[in-house]
Amino acid sequence: MSAPRPYAVNMKMHIGGATMAACLILLTGCASTQAATSAPSPTATPTPTPTATVAQYASIITENEQEWRDYEENIGACAFASIGTTATDFAKRMTCRFTAQTVTLTAKTAAREIRKLPAPPAEISTLVKRTLTSLDTIAKNDASTACKDTESAACDAAETQANGDIRTLVPILDAWKPYTR
Repeated sequence: MSAPRPYAVNMKMHIGGATMAACLILLTGCASTQAATSAPSPTATPTPTPTATVAQYASIITENEQEWRDYEENIGACAFASIGTTATDFAKRMTCRFTAQTVTLTAKTAAREIRKLPAPPAEISTLVKRTLTSLDTIAKNDASTACKDTESAACDAAETQANGDIRTLVPILDAWKPYTR
């Protein structure tokens, strides 16, 4: 046999070296692919939905509760004043009409303030819904416009409506007692 030619030896070395380099590349590629697939993928953490505190809701109720209760307690006295003819009856009637206007405005304001808060805690979510339903009913009464003429039939109707609507709110105020005391 003839002696290997230097060119052939070099060629074998180049092929061997190329093969080895290719294997290393493949192994490195496999290792990095395997490492990438076996590493835990970061999971997105959900951002919590903001929740208001019970105290935030209760403070809105507490702010208006006494006025709403006083109005409801005086409905009978206001009814008698509306049929009276004395100056005292007239003064009481005017006070009742202005109080009806105030109650409708505070109901509207309280409903708006409650809606500005984030979601209520689960323990009061049903109570908040009931409260808003009642406040919205009272707030729809446009007594302030109807009573520009305090002696008008429109003002009488607005006051009568407010008298009925406030009665749905009082039991709800009672349900708030554990949170407002």
